[in-house]
Amino acid sequence: MEDLKPGQLVRSRAGRDKGKHYLVIEVISPREVLLVNGRSRPLSRPKKKNVIHLQRYSRRVEIEELIRDQKLTDSQVIKYLEELAPVEEEVGAADDQKERCG
Repeated sequence: MEDLKPGQLVRSRAGRDKGKHYLVIEVISPREVLLVNGRSRPLSRPKKKNVIHLQRYSRRVEIEELIRDQKLTDSQVIKYLEELAPVEEEVGAADDQKERCG
């Protein structure tokens, strides 16, 4: 299994935050990482998560330099997540579209 890296997109598979997307900002150990999403988990309060509870994506943004220089902001994290996270269609929205067309 490939190691997680700072800037990598992940999705929680377990816990209260199941289904939420995050960016990895730090690898604490081979088993634990720190995650942020800019909203409920800002840079000032990252979430510690066991890697077995994460779905990994190959999508990644280069943020190591921003983290090292302490120039990464929550608004940048939000923007990166919007760019990287897969778009999931709402079931109700698709049904509404069919009714309007049909």
